[in-house]
Amino acid sequence: MGSTHAFTQKDHAMKRLVTLLVLGSLAVTPMGCKKNDKGTDNPDEAAQEDGDPMAELQAMPEKIQAELDLVLQPITDVEVVVDQLTSIPTRYGMNASDLTAMASAKFDGGTVEFNADVSGEAKAEIEAMLTTIEGIAVGLKETPARAKTAAANLAEMGVKSTAMVTKLTTSINAKLANPLLKADKKVELQAELDLVMKVDADIKASIGDAKNTVMGVPKMGTEALAKLTAALAGGASAG
Repeated sequence: MGSTHAFTQKDHAMKRLVTLLVLGSLAVTPMGCKKNDKGTDNPDEAAQEDGDPMAELQAMPEKIQAELDLVLQPITDVEVVVDQLTSIPTRYGMNASDLTAMASAKFDGGTVEFNADVSGEAKAEIEAMLTTIEGIAVGLKETPARAKTAAANLAEMGVKSTAMVTKLTTSINAKLANPLLKADKKVELQAELDLVMKVDADIKASIGDAKNTVMGVPKMGTEALAKLTAALAGGASAG
């Protein structure tokens, strides 16, 4: 009886151990599945998730220009509006003082009632000009802050492009170091490496030029404001 009792205790203990092991495996398995969902052992899939560094690098000059265009927009718009304030009365036979009055009201944030007796084409251009003036009023006030933001964004682009260049050159050089590499593949990789270095140089030059331009934006904004103010006061010929 004693041996039977001992066997029963051992048997129960073994069953509890097996049960714990089964429950433990059930608890661990979902966590493992979640981890696999977030990652991959396939290098090609990982590369797709990371994006194409070369494509991103080649797109960087366009992004730099877009950043510069954004901060310069109200300044370049002033040039267009000043020209329109002079040319619209001549082209459409409109009273210049009426046009200036509407433009001034819009620049000051007021409401404009379009009562001029002009063609549909003239009305469309004038309304577009008034919308542009409204944007200029906001943009010129925000120019110092926009310049600061643009400078920070350009610096960030520089850091990002440097990281992409490092990633690309490291990868290409590793492939070029393969002693079993075929000659035609070596030529292809070298051309790719040369392209990376050229794009890198272009990006650095573009960022340098853009930073210099952005540094002068606050002054350019002040000058643009003075020019528009003179034009609205009837001195469009100034400057």
